[in-house]
Amino acid sequence: MRKSLIFCSLLLVLAGCQTGNLRTSSTTLDNASFMGLWEVYNHCQSSNDLDSMRGDVKQLTLAAQTPVRDNPTLQSLIKPIKRWVSEPPTRLAVDLKAMAVACTLYTGQAALNIGRDDVATEMFSSVVLRTPQPEFAYYVQQAKIGLSQVGTSTELVRASTPKVIPVSAPR
Repeated sequence: MRKSLIFCSLLLVLAGCQTGNLRTSSTTLDNASFMGLWEVYNHCQSSNDLDSMRGDVKQLTLAAQTPVRDNPTLQSLIKPIKRWVSEPPTRLAVDLKAMAVACTLYTGQAALNIGRDDVATEMFSSVVLRTPQPEFAYYVQQAKIGLSQVGTSTELVRASTPKVIPVSAPR
């Protein structure tokens, strides 16, 4: 009798774990939200308006930095075995942080091309400072190249500007 009671209790607990909704609305990114972010990313890649591109960078960076809140019920259930549970894999086809960093680099390059060194420096520096992870090494390298071009672009713009040579000396 006692073994069957323990068995039924265990079965009830396991069944309860399977029937509860363990996902919270904040841990998933629904298709509409993702498509909205994808449109922001595409806009950033195709825009010529520096201010709107900076807005795109902010929006993508905010989305990439939004913390995932854990379900408290789930956390209390797995607390005893948490050290044996691995992080769930990302289910998105792209990495939001990579999208944000790519948009930041593109905005920095666009700013560099029009001679806005202040914005270019801001964009490139933010990539270098905020993405120390090894998986973003390519982006950091590109940002460092962009930073090295910041002073050069100003010199090129000045060199390509025609100099005014006075025809006659002022009297």
